[in-house]
Amino acid sequence: MVSWNNIKKDHHSRPSLRGYHAQVFSLFPHSCGTCSRVKSGEYVLSLLKEAPNTEKTILFLRHSKRNSFAGIPDHLRPGVEITPEGRLMAKEFGTSLGQVFPGRRLLLAHTTALRCRMTAECILQGYSPGTRVPMIEYPEKIGDPVRNYPAFIDLRETLGWQVLIRKWLDGEISPEVIEDPVVYSRTLLHTLLSSQGTGNGDLFVAIVHDITLFPIISRVFRKKMTSIDFLNGIVISSLRSTAEIRFSDADCSLKRVVGAEWTSEV
Repeated sequence: MVSWNNIKKDHHSRPSLRGYHAQVFSLFPHSCGTCSRVKSGEYVLSLLKEAPNTEKTILFLRHSKRNSFAGIPDHLRPGVEITPEGRLMAKEFGTSLGQVFPGRRLLLAHTTALRCRMTAECILQGYSPGTRVPMIEYPEKIGDPVRNYPAFIDLRETLGWQVLIRKWLDGEISPEVIEDPVVYSRTLLHTLLSSQGTGNGDLFVAIVHDITLFPIISRVFRKKMTSIDFLNGIVISSLRSTAEIRFSDADCSLKRVVGAEWTSEV
């Protein structure tokens, strides 16, 4: 396993993204009234097909289909596995990924949750069977924005999941309970865009959770979401001076191009 130290930034050093500027911001609603159900991972694969092969490509992806949380205490949920269907979904996604990007160097990362690690392993099985690639495990402090679990659980039980997420994205939840969404998304984006060990032509896939993706989509696209499909996420194509960030689902297709000094923490 590759050490996170090669690409991490100090969690307590709050990197500002001053200097980032939007060059393009576009919203293209899908006409999905008559569309059939899209296969898991297809939205991301469609976006990846548009990513230039000469650029570093970063995929921030929700894990594959998991077993139900019903009856499972929160402290045991990190050990919940993906289902047999989820394993097949992730393996098929990896196969499709290899067809979109044949021969590209793949780097995989995942949070500490078992379902994320299993998703990464199944994607690798489909992408390049029998091959070992660098696998990076995110420390909990990077992968999970929740700071006070008892307080967070109380709010979730009182408000419900969707209302809680909306209030969080609106800045109405104390950062002592769950990290400020703007700061959290800044930290993640800065870390991804300034990471060492990845270069032009590389494909870096990080397997995370829906709660990891919500604040990034909210901050980049000003779109507040409370649910994201399994194996969907954001695609980032980056060069030295710009990055194109994309997200797509059944309701919309979003794109924004930003510029920055990737390794600067001004």
